[in-house]
Amino acid sequence: MLERNDVMNTLYKGLGASMEKYGFSPVFPEGVKANALPLKERNQDACFIDYTGKSGKLRLLYSEGKIFLLLGETDAPDEDDKAFKKLSTSLMLLDEYDEKDTRSVLNELCDTIEDNFGKKDLAKKNNKMPATVSKSAAKSGAMNYDPLTLGSRIVGVYPFLKEAFKKNLEDYGEFLPEDFFVNHGNEPILQTIRDNEPKQMKKLFNQLCDIYDNGTNETQNVIAVTILGSIHNDAVMMKNILPYLSDPMVEPVIEVNKLLEKSKSARKRLENPPKYKPKKKKSFVSSALGQ
Repeated sequence: MLERNDVMNTLYKGLGASMEKYGFSPVFPEGVKANALPLKERNQDACFIDYTGKSGKLRLLYSEGKIFLLLGETDAPDEDDKAFKKLSTSLMLLDEYDEKDTRSVLNELCDTIEDNFGKKDLAKKNNKMPATVSKSAAKSGAMNYDPLTLGSRIVGVYPFLKEAFKKNLEDYGEFLPEDFFVNHGNEPILQTIRDNEPKQMKKLFNQLCDIYDNGTNETQNVIAVTILGSIHNDAVMMKNILPYLSDPMVEPVIEVNKLLEKSKSARKRLENPPKYKPKKKKSFVSSALGQ
């Protein structure tokens, strides 16, 4: 089990070089010495460290089992984070994670800082990553999780998929979940299921269940068919996943796997998704007529 302040101290020390490289300096609360951890307590479940620079204020926030990196104006308030935009979100389950997971989050944060403030920043501003659906929006019912959010969350579980995820977006101009999962994402997911290590299984299925239960029909199909359908009704793997599935997932996942076990043609279509066809741009006349 990890201690919250130890995690924040590890991240603070590990981010020092990246923050200094891009012109950010830590903000030390009143009474905190320059060689101590500049941590600000908000409540029992949240604390943060602020950094300031020419690009604004960065906030490293721990809240409710997650680490956030936020960017706001230099005068953004301490009381809440409404004035900030979210640059990254990483799970940090203190009662389940260890030092290896902390290092993984640290690497993700360093990559995020490089992506947003490095030499490639100008090009990235002209080619921004499309926005994903936030957890609060999905839980409130304002929006449903889409396949892009699913892909982004899976990259959070398997950071080494980040480049494949980016390339998918760059190649097609939109996220193609079948291409990403069949060619990249399914392999580590299936390996996790084979290994059946409780901590990693919970980490994976916390994401899959949340997104399935609050996702669009398309997103649910990607999870039940494209991802978990690739189990092909293997008895051991099915037994491994059943304890982790949410109630709405159980029947669809079982039925999909039964179907794919019986139908070779269905398996072939799953393993060889159709070639990408760009969406046709509507003409002015078509748009005006609502076509």
